[in-house]
Amino acid sequence: MKRILAALALVSALACSAASTLQTNVGHDQKADFARYKTWSWKDDGSIRDAVWKRRVQAVLEDELAKHGLTRSEPNADLWLAVHWRLTTEQHVSSYSPAVWGYGYGPYWAAPAMTTVYEIPAGTMIVDLVDVGKKEIVWRGTASQEIQSNKENAEREDRLREILARLFAGYPPPGS
Repeated sequence: MKRILAALALVSALACSAASTLQTNVGHDQKADFARYKTWSWKDDGSIRDAVWKRRVQAVLEDELAKHGLTRSEPNADLWLAVHWRLTTEQHVSSYSPAVWGYGYGPYWAAPAMTTVYEIPAGTMIVDLVDVGKKEIVWRGTASQEIQSNKENAEREDRLREILARLFAGYPPPGS
């Protein structure tokens, strides 16, 4: 009985640590001169559909980027900032018919079509900094398994601050 309880405790601890794992990745253009970038403007891709949450995200980004010497300037910015992200799980439907693809057994016209539905998990956020003049991405940060839609806005905002601090910890990149 003690072994079973110990095993359950271990499995539970591992599950909790796996659920809170934040995976980040940052990359940048080695040839970009980050010293010349002083201003940024928001480039909306429509992935944040909640207007209130979008304003919160913009405010948190404005705070974080100010720590790194970048100020928001909508009309004449050096960089566009684009956030690509979904807070919800999306479903993808894929259909296949042996009659169309041509294999299976029996007459092809009698074979049933098969449809597979699978979920694309929520939780990947991509932050791009794009050189406005060149229209090229010069910096990209990616965070996976970061913010859950079932949390209150204050909890999500606190988590967003942690994530952005981690993504921008090395900004501007060394040697730029």
